[in-house]
Amino acid sequence: MRNKVVPHMSVRVVRHAFKKRFWLASATRKHKTFNKVVTKTLFEGDNMIVLPKDTVAVRRTVETNIEVEDAGARTVLPSDVVKEVLSKTDDIFIMDFCLCRKSSKCEDYPVDRGCVFLGNGVHRIPKDFGHIATRDEAFRYIDECSNLGFVHIIGRNRLDSVWLNTGKKNDLMTICNCCPCCCLWNIVRDVSDEIGSVYRRMESVEIKVDEDRCIGCSICTEICFTHAIRITDKKCRIDQKLCRGCGRCSEICPKDAIKVTYDPATIMKEAEVVGSLFSSTSGRSGRWSRPCQVRG
Repeated sequence: MRNKVVPHMSVRVVRHAFKKRFWLASATRKHKTFNKVVTKTLFEGDNMIVLPKDTVAVRRTVETNIEVEDAGARTVLPSDVVKEVLSKTDDIFIMDFCLCRKSSKCEDYPVDRGCVFLGNGVHRIPKDFGHIATRDEAFRYIDECSNLGFVHIIGRNRLDSVWLNTGKKNDLMTICNCCPCCCLWNIVRDVSDEIGSVYRRMESVEIKVDEDRCIGCSICTEICFTHAIRITDKKCRIDQKLCRGCGRCSEICPKDAIKVTYDPATIMKEAEVVGSLFSSTSGRSGRWSRPCQVRG
């Protein structure tokens, strides 16, 4: 009974706290003790990887000996990090709502497209929050979320195991499907470096500006949720420390002046990292040794 009650109470608490998220984030910078408590309680050991949007990411030359299938008919995409991890577990739960968009009363993106959770902990999530899903259903769901314009963030976020009361932190893995307006991680521009560092761009992702194309229109500054972009001397400048490489700026640029590139060999490396962070009852959480199989 307790496990059923706690998450429902947590939803109410989180929705109330969500309105003050930027103030709370700023407080972690200003008050060392508060930052220490928040980090220890909600973010210790976390590793959240932001994947660039498939629609804007361009492959670079593979720099390792990891084989990648058929560069013609098939393309290894950033979202295949998610699918590779999904292929390793039967413990999958799709949420019927996004707590961030629900708390923000979002009108621009669907509220009923929530996170996907993986691992032993999913069996403790209340059934009225969503449902246990098959891998094939989860693959389709991820593609649907991509088509809706969401950015995938995958990894361990202890905060989710706390509010959902799912047990040990490595019993739950989170796949967020984030819109630019409501994502909790918009706090990255205000939160302490200790907390912000657990939320990172995918390895090998590079964001570059072609100044010959850039007209300084500033549209990109409006879509960047980390405030990593500034217009200086009528040109776009990206603070690489703040940028998480989601690629929304590239997607919205009217002059195609911002390029997002990645090494496709990184897909397997990042899947290895994520796979090492959680446990699964399915027995599929062993070595991630085979090449990424892209699913059409």
